[in-house]
Amino acid sequence: MRKQRFLTAGYYSDVTARRGKAMCTYLLRIGPKYYFRRQVPKDLVGHFRTATGKPRTEWRYTLGTNDREEAKRLLRPHAADTDRLIDEARARVAASVPEHPTEPPQKPAESKREAEEAQAAEAVQKRSQARYEARSEYRRLARERMLLSTVELTDEEASWRDLVREREQELDALREAVEGQRAFNDRLAAENQRTAGSIPLMPLFERYAATGSASAVTIKKWRPRVASLIEHLGHDDAARITRADLNSWVASLVAGGLTKKTITGQHLAAVRLALSIAHDDGLLPDNPAKGLTVRAPKPTKLRSRDLSDDEARTILEAALQPQPKDLASSHALARRWVPWIMAYTGARVGEVCQLRRMDLREENGVPVIVITPDAGSVKTHEARTVPIHPHLLEQGLMQLAKPGDATPLFYEAGSGSEVNTAPRLRAARLGEWVRSLGVTVPQPNHCWRHRFKTVARGAGIESYIADVLQGHAPSNEGGRYGETPLGVLRDAVCKLPRYEVKGT
Repeated sequence: MRKQRFLTAGYYSDVTARRGKAMCTYLLRIGPKYYFRRQVPKDLVGHFRTATGKPRTEWRYTLGTNDREEAKRLLRPHAADTDRLIDEARARVAASVPEHPTEPPQKPAESKREAEEAQAAEAVQKRSQARYEARSEYRRLARERMLLSTVELTDEEASWRDLVREREQELDALREAVEGQRAFNDRLAAENQRTAGSIPLMPLFERYAATGSASAVTIKKWRPRVASLIEHLGHDDAARITRADLNSWVASLVAGGLTKKTITGQHLAAVRLALSIAHDDGLLPDNPAKGLTVRAPKPTKLRSRDLSDDEARTILEAALQPQPKDLASSHALARRWVPWIMAYTGARVGEVCQLRRMDLREENGVPVIVITPDAGSVKTHEARTVPIHPHLLEQGLMQLAKPGDATPLFYEAGSGSEVNTAPRLRAARLGEWVRSLGVTVPQPNHCWRHRFKTVARGAGIESYIADVLQGHAPSNEGGRYGETPLGVLRDAVCKLPRYEVKGT
């Protein structure tokens, strides 16, 4: 059977190889969890050993997820690694077999029939050779024709030449990818040779980053956290990391003034995930970062994280004022509307900054804002619909709406990068502007989410409805079932008191 290869997530997946099964057959579900499971080929049993030295008959690693599609993505590095191990084992087996084994002496033809069969086979071989030479000559002539100008070719030949050139470009790109992968494998092999017996920590983290389980922003933030542990230890060998080492590192971070939340949610989270890769691969007997407790002083709270009434009024009044003429139109529009939208929705600033014209629309006669991952990053990875407050409608927010128009409202299309996205940059500039107004709240944009909860409670809005509007996770398992009707959300939003400021 002919094999087809495709470049997938930095490695090659052979669709018909490995007993003719697709890659997803390496999935094993035990209870709610998915595992990677792959049997060692029968002819290679004995070439691989378990941690206890017994012959390995299969590879099995936990993928740490209940979601099948996520599991299919996470098993790819394991599939690639086991492919490599199998290929290396077969190469070793092949190297141990003599290149020119002694052939048994051929018996002389015992009958006229055998001689005729030999002559027929020779004739078939000659015809095959003749066809091959004819095809080679045809291809040579065709290549010469392809070098002619368009006017010298027929329409059909010109079309074929364009198709051939497209295929050649695709093949060139594929060759470059193959060479890049080969170069990467060579560098990895050289590094492994250099650090024989060790398990480098940073490559483990990069393997986790390659799974796509975390956003590019999170990976960029976490990578220096892993580097800080390496710097603290003075080495990059995960096999040498002990619980005591991690406790010493955490103590140094606490002494440096970092909060328990930062250490737990960033530093330890990054290292724990990197070490889990080695543990799942069977390289480490356990994960020394698992269940590690961070003991740090409780941070001092000097003021509420809410905006005060005066601070909210200051920001909203400034949003209504004419903006500098040299300010980009999208930036001026962001100053005008983003604070007001956050005030009446409690949405995250990034969710508002990435809104498109098509995200303002009517559903069942209710004007709404649709916050969706289609527009950019959403923390929950789930879309939600938020009814628009009557005060925003009076101010003319729906004039910005345009069905089917994916044009961003508050930033220029094409700006920003994968890590520093345009909405993220716009949010940072808005935060600087708010601080220039004299507002000293710790998080000048995020504080609207805290204030929304305060105002919602004062308006008698049930907490689960406020959570739905803001995209917060339900507080219990029952809250994950069913949907909250749009009419219920609209009635709740209408309960929010108006912000009466100058200019409205």
